[in-house]
Amino acid sequence: MSKWLLPVTTVALLAALFVWMRPAPPVVAAVAVTNPVAPEIAAAQSAPMTPAAQTFELVVKDKKLVSGPRVLSVSQGTPVTLRITVDHHDELHLHGYDLTLKLPTAQSAELSFVAAQSGRFEYELHHAHVDLGVLEVQPR
Repeated sequence: MSKWLLPVTTVALLAALFVWMRPAPPVVAAVAVTNPVAPEIAAAQSAPMTPAAQTFELVVKDKKLVSGPRVLSVSQGTPVTLRITVDHHDELHLHGYDLTLKLPTAQSAELSFVAAQSGRFEYELHHAHVDLGVLEVQPR
């Protein structure tokens, strides 16, 4: 019996020491992360924004642009309206977009479209073959 007493006592002593001295399990702190921004604002921030619509007023007399910008600058995706008045019957042509608008004498006419293509596009009086200006569409 003494032959087994020393190994059994040693194993029991080691087991007791292990239980008594074992390290405590790590404490994991739970951190609640809250979004300080309201959900509807957060959704609007993550969604791509549509640029605000832009309207350009153009007046042509004697086949020359006398009022309104020669360079119409917008961001890609912008809804655009060209409101133009001429003193003679003609047609507005927007190159690149291949859009046309009949222009009655002394009446305002409107051409509305979305500036989907980026680049620089001339607009002209089609029948008179007179360049009025350019539409510059900046890429997103």
